[in-house]
Amino acid sequence: MADLANGLVTGDGTKVLNVEEYDKFTLCIPKRYKTIFELNTICGMRYIEVQRLYDNPKWYSESRNQIILPPEAQRKVKQKLVKRTIDKLPSTFSYIFKDFINGNRPPDRTSWNRDLARWSMKAGIEPKVTPKTSRKTIESWMLKSGIPEIEIYSRQGHDPVTSLRHYQSLSFTDYEMRDINKRLTEWGILK
Repeated sequence: MADLANGLVTGDGTKVLNVEEYDKFTLCIPKRYKTIFELNTICGMRYIEVQRLYDNPKWYSESRNQIILPPEAQRKVKQKLVKRTIDKLPSTFSYIFKDFINGNRPPDRTSWNRDLARWSMKAGIEPKVTPKTSRKTIESWMLKSGIPEIEIYSRQGHDPVTSLRHYQSLSFTDYEMRDINKRLTEWGILK
């Protein structure tokens, strides 16, 4: 895990945002794409899963306020879970989801990567945000805020070894942790 002067980066070079960077970055995203990035971060899904969710809105249960990803949503070679449940969503998630479903279809990964790089430059964020940033940011925040690891693993579809290898050695400042805990509480992830 590299802790660069410009922020936190996982061992595979993926940028992990703090709350200040997240807010700065989202201000640079055009409205028609902002909901995609926000939903992706809150849910911590792989980008391909976000694309598949758009095509399969029935995977979101408004009454339970959770997303249940069946095997066809995940289609990961090493995937061991039959289904994955993403809960601990904000009480306002149904509105975010409606904006997502009624908005633009998530672009292909190449276009999304290019857009994220452009918005990173505009926001002055280095290294640039990539499609993996949302997922790795939310998992890092959850781990560091004390959410039980088993809840995170099942929500993210990871095993403990993957999590240890990628996320657990990040070091946020006390100030960043206050912001992270506040944001996770606002999002309904941290009680």
